[in-house]
Amino acid sequence: MPADIIKRSAELHAAAVACISGSAPADHPRVISAYQCALMSVEHATAAVALLTIGMPNAAMALFRPQFETLIRGVWLLEAADEKWVRQYHEPLSEESARAADKATDWAPGLKIMFDELIKLEDPRVKGIVEHLDEYRTQSLRALNSFTHGGMHPMSRSGTGYPVALVENVVRCANGLVCYAAQMTALISTDAQANMVPVRALHLDFPDCLPGMKDAA
Repeated sequence: MPADIIKRSAELHAAAVACISGSAPADHPRVISAYQCALMSVEHATAAVALLTIGMPNAAMALFRPQFETLIRGVWLLEAADEKWVRQYHEPLSEESARAADKATDWAPGLKIMFDELIKLEDPRVKGIVEHLDEYRTQSLRALNSFTHGGMHPMSRSGTGYPVALVENVVRCANGLVCYAAQMTALISTDAQANMVPVRALHLDFPDCLPGMKDAA
């Protein structure tokens, strides 16, 4: 495994969690839902990097899909979800609500429906990030599905191993999503201007492990 980028990614994730923890969400059901989703998304990425450090790449790769989907769910709950979905996410967990959750169509829309609803939004504040996330979906989702469900990708890599370039690319993309999660929590916080300062610093402090950047020499 590429040790340098994994070490730097772990440091990035810790810095992003510090940003999120320091961004108190506004007291609104949509905002609180989005905040919780952002934190869960980063948790998946952090767990994936931890698994890479102990030589479990198949398990690590499987976590990058829920990282992505949890972040999308947060954006959707914040910007596009009907009020009934927002209310359901704030209901106490019970046997009845757990049964309802087993019926995906009754509980909440899947990834495609969430994207369809988000893409319709015209607000420039939302449109940019949705377009970036949709590009990630187009480029990566099929492989992520394969890793998550034991498809051809992990079967093949289990035999031949994971090329360093592949791991680096996946981790960089995941790190970009981590920065999006931190950005979202800052923007929905009670003091967006102040909380965006450390989020912007993530891009300045960790360019070597983000998409489109080369490892610093």
